[in-house]
Amino acid sequence: MTDARLPAAVRLVFGFSDCALKERLSARLAADYGRWLGGFRTLERRAGAARDGFDVEALGGGRETLASRSIVSAEAFNKYGLNPAALERVALPALEAASAAGKILLFDELGPMAARSARFSAKAVELLFSGAPCLVFYRRGAAAFEDAFGRMADTAILELSAETWAEAVAASRAWLDYKVRLMENGR
Repeated sequence: MTDARLPAAVRLVFGFSDCALKERLSARLAADYGRWLGGFRTLERRAGAARDGFDVEALGGGRETLASRSIVSAEAFNKYGLNPAALERVALPALEAASAAGKILLFDELGPMAARSARFSAKAVELLFSGAPCLVFYRRGAAAFEDAFGRMADTAILELSAETWAEAVAASRAWLDYKVRLMENGR
């Protein structure tokens, strides 16, 4: 998608490999556009310098462990035990409330762990195709997501990396500013 068509895209999707960059951009956008955004963030859990897992946090409150080395579960991702029900208790209600309120939907992040909850995945797909503006982060290498987003019309896909940081910040702000103006004008 060309830069001229970026603001009109229904979905702005960032592919990333670096969790710290994703969290930095997501936090900045949630802080600056929180009034118009609803949904969830996925945050790294740290034990000292080492990553211990991930939490899922609803914008506006509610946080639960999604994956941790200390979780014993039949569901696992790499070295982490998974708690897919956290998506259903935290992320799903946040997305549903944001959709009902007409907000821009923040999906931070979609990837293999999110796919482990059939209920969450079904609702995420429904919302992604609902026509509501969606700001999405997905982990590079998740082939199913890369392929799906690549085939979606009205979707701008950008790479988030150290090299593209300034472009990603500018593009996300331009897209969000455009969506906010539409919301303020009642469209």
